[in-house]
Parts: sequence; structure tokens; C-alpha cells
Amino acid sequence: MNEKLKKAVIFSGGGTRLMIYLGIFAALEELDLKPDLLIASCGGSFAATIINAFPDHLSRKEYLQSEEYFHFVSGTVLTSQKKLSKMGLFSMKKILDKRKAPFIEDVFNRYLVEMPQDLSQRFPSLKNVHFSKEIPTIIIGSELLFTPKECGQKRNERKLYQKAIFTDPETAKKIIPEQIITNAQSLQNSAVEESVKVITNFSLLESTRASVSDMFYVEPAFLHGKYFAGGAIDLVPAEISRHLAQEIITEKKHSYNAVEEALVRSVLGFSGNERLAETNQLLSGVQIDTTNIKQDLEGHYLKKGIDWKKYEVSFSFPKSYLQFVKDMEIQWQYGYDQTMKSIKK
Repeated sequence: MNEKLKKAVIFSGGGTRLMIYLGIFAALEELDLKPDLLIASCGGSFAATIINAFPDHLSRKEYLQSEEYFHFVSGTVLTSQKKLSKMGLFSMKKILDKRKAPFIEDVFNRYLVEMPQDLSQRFPSLKNVHFSKEIPTIIIGSELLFTPKECGQKRNERKLYQKAIFTDPETAKKIIPEQIITNAQSLQNSAVEESVKVITNFSLLESTRASVSDMFYVEPAFLHGKYFAGGAIDLVPAEISRHLAQEIITEKKHSYNAVEEALVRSVLGFSGNERLAETNQLLSGVQIDTTNIKQDLEGHYLKKGIDWKKYEVSFSFPKSYLQFVKDMEIQWQYGYDQTMKSIKK
């Protein structure tokens, strides 16, 4: 049996929290709590990629304040699903339907944000980044166990998604898949396969593209001949963290809102909030409190809202590159400060 690593940190979710995660990582290093393992899901996977790509806090921060990254953020294109008559109405129906994934939902055509399948087009600086030997990293995603043609059919208790763990071959040797099968109450009768798949032949950008493909938000990734979806299947990966590390540092997360809860239930067949409660019990170590992030960073953080004149979902972006650089600096500082406050309590 492999000896456990000492410390792991989990970056879970939030495609707009990248700079905050970099601030957290910088503070951990300063406090002599540098993690021996980085575990990331959803938007947190992009922060993990940046940490692997650049050697120090300054160069990581500079990249997320670069024009390359600014062009990606400011160039975000919403699909026709932004209309409230489409995704809005669909979400309301799902809130009212309390069944656990009765159908195979069409995640291939119903999504909000356009994203290229090959992220190296948008991030040439990250094209050749590999999983680093210096910072062992695990990215959480999921493999789809159905085809686009099957969408709309009744699920009939079939398993539709399998958790995928993307990492390098050396880190993979430490993982014993049979020991991380969860028997969590929240996942009973869900659409999630119990067994876990470990994948070691994907690049960091490919793994990230899979992990950020959240249901109804970004189109599934088609990689190496298979379809992959996001890390929402295991937003706070408690079992794998405990399997590999003695101490786990997590982010104290706020609950899923009504729409998020409904969409997780309709696609994956479990309650996101019940699962969150379970992971909170399993991970009782250091928690970095970012629950008030939207209020604390008001005006300096991507805001999702509704444009009532156009009757559609809207995102607010910085109006200039200079404003973007300033906002990113404030976000980094927030992650750093919250870590210092949470750990020095």
C-alpha cells in the first residue's frame, strides 16, 4: 500500500474563481502549508493548470492578467439558450420536477457558453503544459456512458456518467480505484456509475476542457474518441482526497441555489446539497471561507444576471483591459486574505 501524501488542497468549481485560487495557493506557501497534492474540479481545474504551467506566484498572476487571458474572458459568447424562453423556462420546469434523472438529458445541444473543443487555440501559452512532477495534480471529470442519439429516452435506472480522474502515470500508481468507490447515501439510485476510471494519457488542457464542461453550461468535450463532461459529478472530491492525503485543505462553499440543485438532480440524479453536506462531514480539516465572495467582490467579479429588456441571461465583463487587470488583482488578494484569516483563527 502506498504511503499517503501529507497535504492536499481542493479547488472545486467556479470558472471565475481562478485568481482567488492562485491567491489561496500563494498564502498556503507563505504559511509553510504548500500542498503535496492538488485536486481540482470544474473551474478549479484551470487554476490547477496555471499552477502547473508557471513556476511562481508572480508569473501565474501575470498570466491571468495577460491580454491572452483577457481576450478569452471578454470574448465569451453565449448561445441562443441564453433566452429566458429557452434555458430559463427549462430550468423552471426542472425545479418543479423532483424526480432523479428520469430521462437522458440532451447536454449536447442545450448549453449556455460556447467553448472550443481544443483549448490550445485560445491559450497558446498553455499548449504544451504537462502534468508537473513537482506538483502532483488530479483533475476530476466524467465520461458519458450514452451517445447523442439516446438523448430524450427514459433512463430506466441506467448509469449515465462515470467519474474520471485525470492525472499523470506516477500519481496514478498511488490510486487504488476499488478503495475510492463511494457508498454515499446521496448517490443511491443516481445516474452515476459506482466505479471510477483513471486516465493518464490526456494533457492538462484536455483534462481541463473535460472538467469545465458543466451540464447545460458548456458543451461536452469530445476527446480521444469519447465524450466527457464536468467535475460537477464530484465537486468536492472527498473520497479520493482522503485516499491520497493525510490532511486536506478545502474551500467552505455555499449551497447550490434552486436552479443548480434542479439541474444536477435532472442530469446526475442526486441532490448537490445533500452531497455537499456529506463531503463537509468527511472533510473536517482546514476550510477557507469564501461563502461571501459575491458580496465581498461586488463590482470586481463576473456577475451573471438577467437583461429584462432582452429577456435573456447576461454576463457583465470588465469594460477595459486596465479594469480587468485591477479586478484580477483584487480577486487574488481576496483569496490570499481569506486564507490567512481562515488559517490564523
